[in-house]
Amino acid sequence: MASLSLCLKMELDMESPLTSPRERSSAAHMQLRSANGVKPHAGLDPARSSTGVIWCTERAAEHGFLDNPDEWANLGQGAPEVDDDIEGSFPRPTSIPLSENAREYGPTAGIKPLRAAVAKLYNAHHRAGKPSQYTWENVCIVPGGRAGLIRIAAVLGNAYLGFFIPDYTAYNEMLSLFKNFSAIPIPLSPDDGYAIHSNLVASEIARGTSVIITSNPRNPTGHTTINPELSHIQDICRDRATVIFDEFYSGYNYTSSCNGDTISAASNIHDVDSDDVLLIDGLTKRFRLPGWRVAWIVGPKEYVKALGSCGSYLDGGTNVPFQEACIPFLDPPVVRTEMAALQRHFMAKRDFVLSRLREIGYRIEGDAVPDATFYIWLDLTSLQPPVDPDRGISDGLNFFDKLLREKAIVVPGIFFDLNPAKRRDLFDSPCHHFVRVSYGPKKEVLEMGMDAIERVVRKAREADLEDVRDGRFRRVFTD
Repeated sequence: MASLSLCLKMELDMESPLTSPRERSSAAHMQLRSANGVKPHAGLDPARSSTGVIWCTERAAEHGFLDNPDEWANLGQGAPEVDDDIEGSFPRPTSIPLSENAREYGPTAGIKPLRAAVAKLYNAHHRAGKPSQYTWENVCIVPGGRAGLIRIAAVLGNAYLGFFIPDYTAYNEMLSLFKNFSAIPIPLSPDDGYAIHSNLVASEIARGTSVIITSNPRNPTGHTTINPELSHIQDICRDRATVIFDEFYSGYNYTSSCNGDTISAASNIHDVDSDDVLLIDGLTKRFRLPGWRVAWIVGPKEYVKALGSCGSYLDGGTNVPFQEACIPFLDPPVVRTEMAALQRHFMAKRDFVLSRLREIGYRIEGDAVPDATFYIWLDLTSLQPPVDPDRGISDGLNFFDKLLREKAIVVPGIFFDLNPAKRRDLFDSPCHHFVRVSYGPKKEVLEMGMDAIERVVRKAREADLEDVRDGRFRRVFTD
């Protein structure tokens, strides 16, 4: 901690033009600045070494998280519970067979039986009765979602690539690695729940954007774009732009009475080989197997050929034994039953967390209520009655810092903004007063996390009351 303190002192002493008085008065904000500004090794870019959830985990480790993780409520990690306690869910294997074929290098686009199983699943759930059907040649198996996104980025041509704010934290880091396109942020409005509208997409295409990437359902807001709006967006982009849909949360859909329906742009594609639509999904989220690192990209054959080829120099391909083992999971009736069980279970957890947060005093209504994923995009300024802003629970970084002292973790909203730690005043970020709360963990972990948030808020309220009693109350707060 001594080196960190020295770094903070250097930042404060220099009064860098990249830091404002507001930032310099907050240790939590200066810690983030320091983490992205120190260069400990000649060839290392420190901005690449600690970002988003990783940065949050490192800060939690400083408070003992890695020593006793069972004593903590980790509501920051973007992963679902992985045990076999969900009613109606199929049991995950505890061992897998190792065939002789699995000892060999696998194709960088994945083994054919798994590619065929993924194509069959999409045809059954999203393309029934349509003349254009996916085949194994439309599927590329990749070792995880990030690897898939990097492969996609590697095969894109010179283009303006639009991505929406807020969105998945890895997009900005991934996109900045490549020079074959220019990444253009597209800010969304909080007034309608950060929804993606077709008129916004049309205006971006009109100004020259030819590739668009977005998560749907959306991380971190917990919302999803469904038909007819989703179909309209794809109609606008057809023959004009490539659209990349990150559909990892497609199973966490609470818009269809938990009947097992999943959300996918595959339903609106006219021709699987001519529509420039790439879909990325996998076992990580909706099959609750993040450690297997098996994911897929579905799209036109020409794209898939390129994606398979670049795997030879980017990641080497996906583990063959796990590819073989997951084929039975993808039988369409099995998947529908699994998704229905998943939706019932996670919707109940969503409702529990929302209820507790409302009891604590947060106003979560209308567009603030998520209809997909396992995230809540919590507006810290919605707390009623409000507390003195100087208590440090109205912005994501300070709230995160105080929550660490209660052995709980969330992700500050600022990590879902466009690279704010390098240029913009952190307090000016539109995501500054948000945190992402995950209800992916088990119920007992959620209970611990809500208790921790309640303690943080209660301590702030008690400090306000003490100031009132002692005549130090400085502000009047209104709605």
